[in-house]
Amino acid sequence: MSEVFSPPSQQSFLICHRGALGDFILTWPALRCLREVLPEYRFLGIGRADHMRLAVKQGLLEAWLDMESAVLLDFFAGRMLPPVIGHPAGAVLWLSEGQHVVKRLEAVADLPVVAISPFPAVSMHIARSYCATLSRYFPIRVPDNLTEGFPAPEISGSEAMIHPGSGSSQKNYACRFYRTVCEELRHAGYPRVRVIVGPVEQERQMEQEFAGETVEQPDSVVQLADLLATAALYIGNDSGVSHLAAILGVPAIALYKTTDPDIWGVLGRQATALVAHDEASALSQIRAWLHQNTYLPSKEKKIP
Repeated sequence: MSEVFSPPSQQSFLICHRGALGDFILTWPALRCLREVLPEYRFLGIGRADHMRLAVKQGLLEAWLDMESAVLLDFFAGRMLPPVIGHPAGAVLWLSEGQHVVKRLEAVADLPVVAISPFPAVSMHIARSYCATLSRYFPIRVPDNLTEGFPAPEISGSEAMIHPGSGSSQKNYACRFYRTVCEELRHAGYPRVRVIVGPVEQERQMEQEFAGETVEQPDSVVQLADLLATAALYIGNDSGVSHLAAILGVPAIALYKTTDPDIWGVLGRQATALVAHDEASALSQIRAWLHQNTYLPSKEKKIP
């Protein structure tokens, strides 16, 4: 299902991203840069419905289409532009193979139509790489700090949250490790710890590993974002949930076991990426972080 999009008198600018949540969030700095130089355009997104709703709520899009919609089959095949898309003035498409779509859009566009590989071979942070690519086509200003313009909320809650999963088991630490993290958080002064369990973890019945803990199972990504926004601290693996917590401005620790945070690291004003190839190293670094960032309740709490 999609938010109905009827091309208005205001011209549209098309954004397409069909990947995972974390990968989508790493496009947000580029989208924000685009919005700054194209304020007169209405941004239309094509992607996973849950992700598109979140982007609308974050002010990155005005409307969206579900990538699974049958009306988009001809679009992705490069055969035609369906009426629901209209004639976008320009587009940025995160597609591995999108030149046929680019040519179709270029025939009606006044602005550049750019296809970006979702997984380019780069040596810089992927979000900065996206911005660098767009700067060759649009007069965008790329900030030194890519989190510029994203939230830096005043943390008023007292709860810590953890997410023990990810889309890849290779990125995960054992549930027993996260049970130990829960104890460490309580010892550090966080009165309550919530364990976030998503669809992947539910399939693995991971919630059973956290008997006695408060387990949260948000029904949507928007609901997940609302939950994370109340956290005083978040800890998780390299996952979409960690990327979301970080970009929302929550004090967040993301643990990198197999991926390189210099390229795929979380972005956030209060985010920390820790490289730990084993649980002993991860726990040691978390303890050190908690020791250096002593939890203080209510207004006295200071989290960098």
